[in-house]
Amino acid sequence: MPKPGDKAKVKVNVKERVVDESCDLSLSELSEIPVREIASFKRVTVLDLSSNRLASLGKNFSILTRLVRLDLSKNQIKFLPEDFGQLEQLRHLDLYNNCLEHLPISFGQLRRLRYLDLKGNPLTPAWEKIVGCCSTQKDCQQAAKNTVSICANYKPEFIERERLAAQESQKMAGAGDSSANAIQTNGGAAGGKKSTKPNNKKAKAKKLAGGGDNELTIKPVNVPGSGGTATALGSSKSAQKNNQKKKNSKGDSWLNLLSRAALSSLVTFLVLFIINLLIIYMIMFKNPDIADKLVEYIPHQYRDWILTKTEFFRLRVTDWISEFRTPPEEH
Repeated sequence: MPKPGDKAKVKVNVKERVVDESCDLSLSELSEIPVREIASFKRVTVLDLSSNRLASLGKNFSILTRLVRLDLSKNQIKFLPEDFGQLEQLRHLDLYNNCLEHLPISFGQLRRLRYLDLKGNPLTPAWEKIVGCCSTQKDCQQAAKNTVSICANYKPEFIERERLAAQESQKMAGAGDSSANAIQTNGGAAGGKKSTKPNNKKAKAKKLAGGGDNELTIKPVNVPGSGGTATALGSSKSAQKNNQKKKNSKGDSWLNLLSRAALSSLVTFLVLFIINLLIIYMIMFKNPDIADKLVEYIPHQYRDWILTKTEFFRLRVTDWISEFRTPPEEH
């Protein structure tokens, strides 16, 4: 027998709501998403779940990895699953008028996200700075860009702290609801109304503490241009500087290689030139034995050319020496 306070589960024939690549389940009073039925239609890439009674997306929602457009507006969603980033094909996400206070860090995996609407959500001040007002289409596009970039540049220790804080807040919320229900059912004999007040106060204090922890974990990150110093922005700048240094080092290495090649070619040219001068010297001073031995080490294809040039040079030098030694009267 269902309890009088429980909400009746509404079942919807998903097959009747699928048209081409879109599935329209809006205005269906759903409290749970029929994930298995939707996943059976592999061609569905557009899903509309707006104007329902959803408080969460469930555990298996991340299997809908083919979704490109998702509308979750006008629900009572309090948190998104930690593995929401597995929807890597998502480009358009509408979360207008829900109960979200923060977003999962896995948003950094949504590299294709181009539109994000978070109007009407009680976001923490840090997330409000990141997301912005989302009043126009341009603002929603900028919100998607800022959210994905900051979540992608988040440090691992902050990611772990955010995940633990979210889990603790969920457990506290569940414990507070269960204790309140137990006190209400057994409160006739023990004064239920008086005993529920301090528990409600404790639950509120714990929720505020959890919210403060989440705010502290996200406070170091600011949107570029917000006026504060952001750790994510600093890390991105340092990464850019490192990339610039690597590019400069690559350019310097190429210059070093070119300079070494030029130096080696110059050295080889000088060595060949000195060898040529030695051959000329040996031939000029009539040492044919040494000259012949040196000529044997010259490659065959260059030997004739070098010998002709050296002979021509020898003749010119001897003419010049003879002209220099003759007195000017004979000239």
